[in-house]
Amino acid sequence: MRVSWTTVRPILVWLAILLIAAAAGWWSAERRRVRLHHALIEQARRCAVAFMTGDTSALTGTRADLDAADYRAVKERLMRLQAAGSGVRFVYLFRTTDEPGRVVFLADSESPESPEVSLPGDDYPEALNSPGLQSILRDQQPSIEGPLRDSFGEWVTAYAPVGDRPLPGAPRVVLGLDVDSSSWRRELVIAGLTSGGLAFLLLGLPFGIWQLVRHERHLNREIHRLSAAIQQSHSAVLITTPERIIEYVNDGCLAITGYKREELVGQPSGKLLPADAAEVDRAELLRRLLAGESWQGEIRIRRRNGEVFPARAFFSPVRAPDGRVTNLLAVLDDITDVKRAEDALRVARDQAQSADRAKGEFLAVMSHELRTPLNGIIGFATLLQDTPLSGEQADCVDTIRKSGEALLTLTNELLDYSRLDAGRMQLDLQVCSPRLVVEEAVELLSARAAEKQLEMLVSIGADVPAHVMADPGRLRQVLVNLLGNAIKFTPAGEVEVEVAGKPPEGPAGARARLEFTVRDSGVGIAPDKQDRLFKPFSQIDTSSTRRHGGAGLGLAISRSLVHLMEGEIEVASAAGAGSVFRFHLPVRVLEVATPLPALPPKKVRVVSANSRARRHYTRLFESWGLRVQACDSLASLPAARDHDVLVVDVPTRDASRWPELIRRQAGAESAPVVGLIGVSVPPALRDELRGCLRAMLKKPLRDTLGHAVLKNLL
Repeated sequence: MRVSWTTVRPILVWLAILLIAAAAGWWSAERRRVRLHHALIEQARRCAVAFMTGDTSALTGTRADLDAADYRAVKERLMRLQAAGSGVRFVYLFRTTDEPGRVVFLADSESPESPEVSLPGDDYPEALNSPGLQSILRDQQPSIEGPLRDSFGEWVTAYAPVGDRPLPGAPRVVLGLDVDSSSWRRELVIAGLTSGGLAFLLLGLPFGIWQLVRHERHLNREIHRLSAAIQQSHSAVLITTPERIIEYVNDGCLAITGYKREELVGQPSGKLLPADAAEVDRAELLRRLLAGESWQGEIRIRRRNGEVFPARAFFSPVRAPDGRVTNLLAVLDDITDVKRAEDALRVARDQAQSADRAKGEFLAVMSHELRTPLNGIIGFATLLQDTPLSGEQADCVDTIRKSGEALLTLTNELLDYSRLDAGRMQLDLQVCSPRLVVEEAVELLSARAAEKQLEMLVSIGADVPAHVMADPGRLRQVLVNLLGNAIKFTPAGEVEVEVAGKPPEGPAGARARLEFTVRDSGVGIAPDKQDRLFKPFSQIDTSSTRRHGGAGLGLAISRSLVHLMEGEIEVASAAGAGSVFRFHLPVRVLEVATPLPALPPKKVRVVSANSRARRHYTRLFESWGLRVQACDSLASLPAARDHDVLVVDVPTRDASRWPELIRRQAGAESAPVVGLIGVSVPPALRDELRGCLRAMLKKPLRDTLGHAVLKNLL
């Protein structure tokens, strides 16, 4: 979190003032300590002057002095000096001994009855630890020490020599004067606090006043800015007492209501409400506001001329620091124009929905009416093709039939789209076989794929249920739409349908998930154009409408049908890399599929020029327990027979060459040969191929039929 310089600067100034005040206090305390030192030393000197050398020379410094008149005179004088000195606790005389640094008492100022009295000859045990005492013994100059603690307490002590300077080696007499350290410290603290406080006041008071004035000016500017914003707001702002008496209104309120300020201030807020406003609602609103809650919504406001208009209102309580509600704030906005716009939008929406329903009904009626004559045109064109016709006539009839079928497909798409768009499409749930639905959808489009010489492959997983509850017609329609698009936009290669299922967890009747995949090797779709795929009447490229036809409804209808069946559909594609459309549906499983029985582990050779077809047939046959080896042509077969069955994928484009190719292969005559033949191979060529094949299966291969043929052959 960044801290602005404006916030840091006052803190730094206060810290500087505190440091200056602390420095001033320390300096003043030091000066006071020096003065106290001088005063105490001077007091000790004056006390020492009261004693001459002769006064103490008669004292022996032993207990024998207790009865001597000189001792009593010295002691009385010490007691008077203690009584005369301000703050003095002890006054006493020391005499040095032969032992360096050691001293004994001659006399002190304590009364003889005091428990703290020191008798003549008593040793002063702290002498060696008293720097001031050692200093005067060494230099014969007055000194001071402390605060130091001894057996009598904590003191500040001043020492002064008594009498004339003795000869070297002669005993010395020193007067000591003790002051209680607490009073000493008290004077130092008072001196420091006085100077520090004075410095803080001299520096901090002007700065504090400057800060207060600056803060006051800032608050005044903010209040003025806020007041101007409220006053100039286009919204109506009112402040009332808890009893709903108006105390303040801004210019926006006057402009909206038409009142003058003096006509509202001091009046009850009910003056702005229409006469039919519910008093119960007003009382409930007041109760909530006084309880500290806010409220917003729409209310009606009455202008000065009696006109009532809708307003968006926000009410909020204003609290005192103690939490008590002192005022009520109301902000009102005239929403008359908003309401008019909402009404206009509502009318436009109703008109658009009505027009949309009329369009759907028109499409449904017209599509239904178009189907009847179209079915007649297609039917009679098909019958006409079976009559003797010239080549030109046959081409014309074929064009009529194809055009009719294209128009019928478009009509059916429009009819389905209109039903889906109007929400009238309903599912016809019944028992159906997913395998049969897929095979029927592929069967419907196999001829169209054969015309373009496309390889169609069907792969149905072993985990796909045998029977489910679904709408087979709508499921077939989605598959036909996806397969039709795949064939339409695949100039060469293959189209593959794959079905997988996730077994239900539980008994029969549980819902399972079926996943359908339609994969092609066509032109593909760029990622930036895939969002237009499932939009109605939309084409990836407008030129594709002219090349391939269609109205762009197939994928839109497919997505709507998948959603109607509670599923999802998606696409994965890239330009030039083909497309993969995948959708999944939840279905109720009625019967679990029974796997096809395993075949004897015989060797099967698969011959196919299409690499994807080779992989597909290899994977399929291996799942039945066969040993499979695939190659791309008959020329790749070994000279000696090493297989039990030969499966040949006969391409439609050069199917006429294959009877001779099959006959020429060494070993092929003694091994069963199964041919996979496209539906567009002419009947005469089929008969010729049948003569050199043990069995002939139509492409795309149905799993059950292929399994049965291989079982019989093996």
